Amino acid sequence: MAYERDPERHASQVKMYQSAFRTQALRDQEDVIHLHIDTLVKQLLRLSNANGSVDMARAAEWLTFDIIGDLTFGESFGAVEKAQSHAWVDMLLNALYGTTVMAMTKRAPILQYLLPWLIPKSALESLALHQQFTFEKVRRRIEIGDSNRREDLFAHVIRNKLQTEEQMVQEATLFLMAGAETAATTLTTAFYFIIRHPDVQQKLHTELDKAFSSYESITGDAVAKLPYLNAVLEETMRTFPPVPPGPPRVSPGEYVDGIYVPKGTYVSTDIMSLHRHPLNAPSPHTFDPERWLKNDREKPYTAPFSIGPRMCIGVNLAWLEMRVTLAKIAYAYDWKFATDPGDWPNTCRLTQLWKKPALKCLFSPRSTEHSHKA
Repeated sequence: MAYERDPERHASQVKMYQSAFRTQALRDQEDVIHLHIDTLVKQLLRLSNANGSVDMARAAEWLTFDIIGDLTFGESFGAVEKAQSHAWVDMLLNALYGTTVMAMTKRAPILQYLLPWLIPKSALESLALHQQFTFEKVRRRIEIGDSNRREDLFAHVIRNKLQTEEQMVQEATLFLMAGAETAATTLTTAFYFIIRHPDVQQKLHTELDKAFSSYESITGDAVAKLPYLNAVLEETMRTFPPVPPGPPRVSPGEYVDGIYVPKGTYVSTDIMSLHRHPLNAPSPHTFDPERWLKNDREKPYTAPFSIGPRMCIGVNLAWLEMRVTLAKIAYAYDWKFATDPGDWPNTCRLTQLWKKPALKCLFSPRSTEHSHKA
């Protein structure tokens, strides 16, 4: 659906999956999400004790890909349990460079003839293997049909035969990239900024301690009402948007800010430039969650999930994952850098999404009453 240019066809595709991403539908899936988060919480302490650190850039990916895999195919990748990325996820991430270059050929067709030199052979191989594996997972999910134990993202589409297998493969790839890697980027970056600003971690602890009497009492509905936790996530996405390039639009032939944009021209707004413009956010390069606790007129304008008809269909799922994950980890643990990553955000590299270097952290329990009862 993300690549559909026709507005009517795009709206029709969104409608097929809209019910699966509504707040009530996600409440029905919340136990699945908590299961994976709780497993990660236990792994963070185990890995900290065993290895002296946890690479949060990878651990966040384990979590979000396990969740979206479970919600899409009815089974996770088992990455959190094994503390190791699934080979298919690695293929997907390695293929992102290739898909970025291929997307550029739609705007500059001449680049098609240069693809063999622009895309490394390893990226093309990863892309082919990823597509093959995705077909197998989708085919298996179709075979399960309504015998699946719960309503996942594909249930309505399969039950009513709304899409072909090929179309479902395209949507599955979108769910995995947009529904996992983006949330993982925001969580990883939040951990970085929280360590860089110890007062932020302390304020998070204080808010969570007041809101919850135990780890087990943390729920999606409850964390959605926590002003400071939500401010931390909002400020993380403002400072370091998980998808910096804005979605493309095709000019009908109009003037924009006094400049004529010819018909058929692709235009977009760079999300990071928007978020960091000083007229939008004073001291834009400063990480300051407090700016989100002001009245609405003083808050920055941000669009990490885009806006309008093309707004990310998974925005409610992303918020649920990020809020509950950050709340449970911050309730249970203190954390610090195992090795100083320097200016970590500026070492990330962008294809369609961020390619993130390691972020080695060390987790320690806050107190017995804050621990997850395994």
